Amino acid sequence: MMYRANQIKKVLELLAENVATKVQPDLVDSVQIANELQLTVPETKQLLKIMHDMGVIESNMDAEYSIITRLGLNRLDA
Repeated sequence: MMYRANQIKKVLELLAENVATKVQPDLVDSVQIANELQLTVPETKQLLKIMHDMGVIESNMDAEYSIITRLGLNRLDA
């Protein structure tokens, strides 16, 4: 479980950086996130779906693209 918590934190940090560094934040591709976390794309998509259900990110139906939510940003600050 701690392993997953660390992965969630890394995804939130990656997506927060995307929002902080761009005037118009882009949706982040799951392949890019998988590469950053050194996970397979299916593992990453499963994690992104869990995070979407938690409300900390918004993803499209197949978890191909994601962006952090205000709740996700708040969770990072906590």
